Amino acid sequence: MHKPFKLLITGPESTGKTTIASYIADKWKYTLVKEYAREYLELNGHVYTKEDLLHIAKKHHEIVLDNTQEENKLVLDTYLLNIKIWSEYTFGHCDPWISDTLNSIKIDHVFLTTSNVPWSYDPLRENKDNRSELFDIFKNELYDLDWPFTILKDDQIEREKQVDDFLDY
Repeated sequence: MHKPFKLLITGPESTGKTTIASYIADKWKYTLVKEYAREYLELNGHVYTKEDLLHIAKKHHEIVLDNTQEENKLVLDTYLLNIKIWSEYTFGHCDPWISDTLNSIKIDHVFLTTSNVPWSYDPLRENKDNRSELFDIFKNELYDLDWPFTILKDDQIEREKQVDDFLDY
């Protein structure tokens, strides 16, 4: 078995994705690709359209491609899967570019964060009361994509142990 080249951290809002992605980058020396949506929305405001989501998806994908090198290990703090689910959940539709690109990329392993951590307010977050529903959507999408994944449960210490056990094989 080889060490994963591209790890994805995904899941509903306010479930510790950035925290665990930063942990992996620091401890395991992965290159961290930060969530582009946050940067975009902080710059352009929290009101967005389907076209904004397509722009976010294309820019995030471009950033990932720019960081992809054979010797580089990446940890992605969200990616196209989040944007697909976000688009479908918010607008009932996902641009075909997002779906097609998502189905064409290779992710070596996914860490899916559960919603059993306390909600942390952020003006960019929208889905405080339906994180469990969104978690199920993420899980089903991962099954559909046939990407290997680990569900990260419990608190940060337990999540770090799960990650360490997986990466230290």
